[in-house]
Amino acid sequence: MTEQQPPTPPQPQGLPPQPVGVPPQPMQHPALAPAAAPAPRQGRFSLRNPLVTAAIGLVVGLAAAGIPALLSDGDGGGFGGGGGGGKLSAPAKLDGLRPLVDAQRESNGAKGEKTAEQLAEEARLSGERVSKAYGGAAAVVKQYVDKDFQTTATLIAVRSRAPEPYVLYVDPKRLGLAKAPDELKTIGDVSCVLYNQPTMEGSEPTADSVHVTYCQRTGDGLTVQVRTAGSGVSNRPDKVADLVEEAWSALS
Repeated sequence: MTEQQPPTPPQPQGLPPQPVGVPPQPMQHPALAPAAAPAPRQGRFSLRNPLVTAAIGLVVGLAAAGIPALLSDGDGGGFGGGGGGGKLSAPAKLDGLRPLVDAQRESNGAKGEKTAEQLAEEARLSGERVSKAYGGAAAVVKQYVDKDFQTTATLIAVRSRAPEPYVLYVDPKRLGLAKAPDELKTIGDVSCVLYNQPTMEGSEPTADSVHVTYCQRTGDGLTVQVRTAGSGVSNRPDKVADLVEEAWSALS
């Protein structure tokens, strides 16, 4: 009997809008539908601005009945206790990035305190959703930011195995492109889903034409996913993969 994989954790708000018409893969953005001709995707990354991300926070929703009891990690992002492994607490820092909640409290006075409380509640509810999606397994969602608020990283972790990411196959030559719009890159034990801005066939893609949608590592009893926005990491799959490995080591 084939074991059914649990559904994906929810995606945090503030990520690029996704095209419609293609069913989503668990733990992954929907793959892009093949285009008739290469054309720049207007506005795809407009919401990736870390200041917008900080303002919007994570996806929130009403708590459903029957959710397991809360297990908080201090910022309200930890939730659930089933599935083995016990409580899941996010690292205090992630490669020099500090919790966005702390940064808000320290930088904006009374207004920052209110925003921090809102962000903490959003993280708690997001962690609750992840836990529910995985049958009550311990889960945590936490956002991090650099000192200049130019780079943000969202950590999503759950004590459960998740399906490996994939992207649909598209022949770049048919589109006249150097690379397909969607790419899956494996870096050690980490899988990264990438979006490549259109580069015409025969030209060499630039480093900043590669955008990391997310990177993920999964195994028995733990899945770690990191999504980033802003300068410094969003064009570097290797850097985002390092964040995943750091979180994996802290949570294993």
